[in-house]
Amino acid sequence: MQYRFVKDLAIGLIVILLGFLAIRLVMTQNKVNAIPDNSIYTKESVSDTLMSQIRTIESSIQDRKMFVFNSRKDPLRQGNIIKDKVDREKEFQEMIRNTFRLSTTAIDEYGNRIAYIEYMDKTHEARVGDTVAGRRITEIKEKSIRYTMGGNTYTANLMPRPEMPKEDPYTLKGHSGNW
Repeated sequence: MQYRFVKDLAIGLIVILLGFLAIRLVMTQNKVNAIPDNSIYTKESVSDTLMSQIRTIESSIQDRKMFVFNSRKDPLRQGNIIKDKVDREKEFQEMIRNTFRLSTTAIDEYGNRIAYIEYMDKTHEARVGDTVAGRRITEIKEKSIRYTMGGNTYTANLMPRPEMPKEDPYTLKGHSGNW
């Protein structure tokens, strides 16, 4: 007998729930029907010519977002006359990289002199008669080497790696130095 009451209770709850959902659906439909087809702001809307201009601008922006630069340099920095700190650091690093610099000399276990030369981000080990970057080593002394290149003879003295020069206070402040 109790099973029948539970069954009737479940059916009753389902009928009440469906009735509630039907009422809610009708109320939502009435709200949707209350919205007018034309807005009250149609007289203030954008003209066709202005809308076409807006679309042209949006299209141009999208084209620029998709543009790929072919240059290896930053296009905003090309032709930069005034050099900032980053430019000066890059120039200094490139100058260090391109400097043919004798970093040290040594003597091996057989008494032969060896020169260690920094050039193009590499340390080259050289002995008399070796060629490093187109320069033929002719003599290695304790604090210098002699080499030939292009028929001329040059001397490279032992020197430490240069440090980045200090910033000029006039450059930092943007003054030309003439007050």
